[in-house]
Amino acid sequence: MNALVMALDSIREKKGRSFLTMLGIIIGVAAVLVLVALVSGYNADITAYYEKLGVNKVGVTVTWYDSSRAVDVLDALYEYGNGELGDRVEGVSPDVSVALPLKYRTTTLESSTVYFGSDQYAACSNYTLESGRDIKSFDVEQRNMVCVLGSYVADSLFQYADPIGETVYIAGNPFTVVGTYYQKDGGTEDSMDDMVVIPYSLDRSMLQTDYLTSFTVKVDTSDHMDSVMAGLEVLLAETIPSTVGEYALENGNSAMTESTEEMTSMSVVLGGIAGIALLVGGIGIMNIMLVTVTERTREIGIKKSIGAPRGEIVGQFLVEAAILSGMGGVIGILLGFGLSLVLGKAMYDLILLPNGLVTAGAFAFSVVIGIVFGIYPAVKASNLQPVDALRAD
Repeated sequence: MNALVMALDSIREKKGRSFLTMLGIIIGVAAVLVLVALVSGYNADITAYYEKLGVNKVGVTVTWYDSSRAVDVLDALYEYGNGELGDRVEGVSPDVSVALPLKYRTTTLESSTVYFGSDQYAACSNYTLESGRDIKSFDVEQRNMVCVLGSYVADSLFQYADPIGETVYIAGNPFTVVGTYYQKDGGTEDSMDDMVVIPYSLDRSMLQTDYLTSFTVKVDTSDHMDSVMAGLEVLLAETIPSTVGEYALENGNSAMTESTEEMTSMSVVLGGIAGIALLVGGIGIMNIMLVTVTERTREIGIKKSIGAPRGEIVGQFLVEAAILSGMGGVIGILLGFGLSLVLGKAMYDLILLPNGLVTAGAFAFSVVIGIVFGIYPAVKASNLQPVDALRAD
C-alpha cells in the first residue's frame, strides 16, 4: 500500500513527464482497438454486400470455339437443376445484363441495368417480390414483353402510383410491368435496386445475340456447393464437346472467403505495427524509470540504510511502472472506443465498438509491458549500495 501511495505521488508531481511516458502505450492500445473494430466492420460490410448479391451461387461461363455448333446450355442446366439436383438447387437463370434507358411518360432513366432472367431469376439473385407477379415460364416461352421493376426504378418512374399493368419503354420497346421487387440495396441510383428483369428469350431481339454464355445456379446451402459443382462438371462435360467450346465453374462464395482472408492477413500486419507501438511505449517507460531511479538515488540510499529490503525497493518502482502503463492503457481504451465510433460511422455507417475480450487483453498487455520494462530499473535501484547512494547529489 505504501508503494502505491508513493508511486501515485511521484506521478502527480511530474504530470507532464508521466503523460509523455504513457503516450506510447496510449497510441498502441488505441491502435489495437481501432484496428480490431475496423476489421470487424469491414467483414460485416463485406458479408452484407454478398448477402445482398445472394450467397451459395455457382457461376457457369461457356466459351464457344465454333458458334455454328453451339448448343442450348441453359436448357440442359435448367432441366438438370430442377430435376436430378432439385433437392439442392433453388434456381437456374442466365447471368446477362445491359444498361439501357427506361421511360415512362415524361420521366426517363438514362442507364438502368436490364437483366435477362428466367422464372427463377429472383431466387438466383436474392430478390423478393413486393407486388404483382414475377417472370413466369410461359413469359419466357412466348417471349412476352413483360418486366419486373427494382424498387429504385419503380419509385423513380411512378413515385406513389401503382406501376402494375402500366407500360414502360426499354430502349424504345414497350414492356408491361407485371411486378416489383422489395428494396434490398438502399434504393438509390446505380444500386442493386436500379434494375429491371425481362424474359431471357428476348435476348435476340434486344441484344442481337444468338446464344447465352453466362449462367447462375443457386444452391440451397453452402454444404451442397461441392456436390452441385461436381454434378454440373459432369453435365457440362457431356453437353459441350471439347472441340466446340469450353466451360468454367466458379464458386460464388469464394470471393467472400478471399476478401475475409485478405482482411484477416492485413489485420495481423496492422496488429503487429500496433504491437510495436506498445513495445516503444514500454521502452519509454523503462527510460523514464531509469531517470527516476537516478533522481531518487539518495532516497533509495536512506531506505536501504535503515533496513529496507530489496523486495520493497523493487516493488516500489514496479508498482510505479505498472500504474503508468495501466493508466496509459485506460486512456488508450477510451480513445480507441471514441475513434472506433467515429470511423465506423464514417466508413461503414455502422456503430462499431471494440470487442470486450480484445479490450481486456489490450489493457492486460499494457500493464504487462510496463512491468516487464520496469524490472530493469527496479532491480538497478535495489542494487544500489547505501553508502554510494547517500553520496549522490
